[in-house]
Amino acid sequence: MKEKISLLLIFNLLLLFGIFTQAIIKKESIQKDGRLVFLPLLPKDPRSLFQGDYMVLNYDWSLLEGEENAGAPNRGCLVFQIQADVFVPIRLQSSFGNLKASEFCLQYYRSDYDLKIGAESYFFQEGDAELYMEAKYAGIRFLEGKTDGDKLLVGLYDKNKHRLGSSD
Repeated sequence: MKEKISLLLIFNLLLLFGIFTQAIIKKESIQKDGRLVFLPLLPKDPRSLFQGDYMVLNYDWSLLEGEENAGAPNRGCLVFQIQADVFVPIRLQSSFGNLKASEFCLQYYRSDYDLKIGAESYFFQEGDAELYMEAKYAGIRFLEGKTDGDKLLVGLYDKNKHRLGSSD
């Protein structure tokens, strides 16, 4: 009986390790091969008393406020196009397919108050708040041709699309 429990425990640990490894490999692939797109930011206070310095990323979703998106599901695909490397939201839809040639997709979900893409805060070194106050864009990388909607926040950028802070 103890052998079965030990084997089950080892199997579960290996499975968990495999899942984490796969997630890390996927994010590394996005970091290395993903296309960089800039999401316009709306101003926010970059300070948290309990967490240190960070910026809550408040994206401009005003183009999605039309009636056609009012009945969109709480989770799904945020369809966007890219114009001059800038993210332009088009519509919300439930499926990750049915995209035109110039359209791409990111996963989204709706909270009670806002639309979220899973990259809503950016932490930075304490004392750098003034530097990040200049942020006008969030840099997101995604893999073109993939329809799972996964992405990676890679940094904050100024109005000229120059990365703020250290460039890793």
